[in-house]
Amino acid sequence: MQRGDQIWVDIINFKDWVNSLEKKPDNHEIKDLILYLDHFLGFSLVRNDSSKPGWSHVLNQPVLNRRVIVSAGFSSGEEIPSELTLDKVTGEDQQFYLTIIPKFRTAFGLIVILGALIAFLALARYTHIIRDAAAPRRPDGQRPYSLARGQMAFWFFLVIASYFFLWIVTGDMDTLNTSVLALIGISAGTALGSAFVDAAKPVPSGSSGNQPIVDVTRPHLEVLAELKRLRADTQKELEALQKARTLISSSDKQVLDDNEQQQNEVRERLANYRWQSAYFAWPTWKGVMYDLLAVNNLISFHRFQIFVWTLILGIMFVANVYNEPAMPEFSATLLGLLGISAGTYVGFKLPETKAQ
Repeated sequence: MQRGDQIWVDIINFKDWVNSLEKKPDNHEIKDLILYLDHFLGFSLVRNDSSKPGWSHVLNQPVLNRRVIVSAGFSSGEEIPSELTLDKVTGEDQQFYLTIIPKFRTAFGLIVILGALIAFLALARYTHIIRDAAAPRRPDGQRPYSLARGQMAFWFFLVIASYFFLWIVTGDMDTLNTSVLALIGISAGTALGSAFVDAAKPVPSGSSGNQPIVDVTRPHLEVLAELKRLRADTQKELEALQKARTLISSSDKQVLDDNEQQQNEVRERLANYRWQSAYFAWPTWKGVMYDLLAVNNLISFHRFQIFVWTLILGIMFVANVYNEPAMPEFSATLLGLLGISAGTYVGFKLPETKAQ
C-alpha cells in the first residue's frame, strides 16, 4: 500500500473493547474511529497540513517498503490491539507494508538527475563551464577549476536532488524554504563576486611556470618519461654552464653576467620540468583539489575555509532531508557565517589579481 490507497479494517468485539476502556472518549461509536499506523498515525493515507506530523514519523529515514502495524482507535489515543498471523490457507505473510519510495517514479527521476550530472561532469572536464578563465593554465594546458563556480554547482545539484527526493517520499511540491534560497543566493553571489574580480585582470595565455611543455594528450606514463628525459638533459646543461663559469676570468664581467643569466634560465626550465613531473604523477583528485584550494600552487586558508564550510553544511543538509524528511532550516547565524567565509574568499582574490 502507499499514499492515496484505502484500507479496510475488520474490527472484532468492538463493543467489548470499548467497555473495557478505563476512560471512554466522549465520542466512542464506530464512526468516530480513526486509522493508526505504527500506533502513531491517526488519519487516512492522505498527507495534508493536519496530518504532516504523523506522516513524518512513518516517512523519516525512508526505505522502499516499510512494515507497519495497522489498527484503529479514537483520537484520544485509545487504540485497538492488532494481531496479524500467517494466512491459514496460503501461509503467506499478512503484514502491511507501506510503499514509501515508488520504484517507477524513483527510477525515472534518477535517470534524469544522473543524466544531468553525467552531462555536467563531461562539460566540466572538456569545457570551461566551471573553470576559471582568468587563471594561469595548469601543466596539462587546461584552466584550473573555479572554487566559486564549483560551490554553485554543488548546491544546485544538492538542492534539485533533495527537492525530487522529498517529492517522491512526501508528495509535496512546496518544500523549498528560506534557508535553501539563502544557500543558493550565497553561492551565486560568491560566483558573481569572483567573476567581477576576475574581470578586472587580463586573461593570461599562460605563465612561465605553467606552460604545457610536452604533448599532454598522450598517456601520462609517456608524458612522465619524456619529462624525466628533459630534466636529465637540462641538469646536464646546468652542470656544463657551472663548469664553464669556473674557466671564465674574473675580469671578464660581461661573460660572467651572460653565464649567470643562462644558468637562471636553465634553472627556471628545470624547476618547471620538476613541477610538470610532479603534477602528472598526481592522481586526478589531487589535481582538482589543488585547483580549488591553491593559488600559485600554494594552499590558501581562505579557500580551504569556504571549502570545508560548504562540505559540512552539505552533509548536514543531506542528513536532515533523509531523517525528517524536509529541507533543513539553518539559523541566520550559520548562514551569516557561510556568507562571511564567501566574502572573505572574494576579498582575498583582490591580492591574487594584483599578484598576477
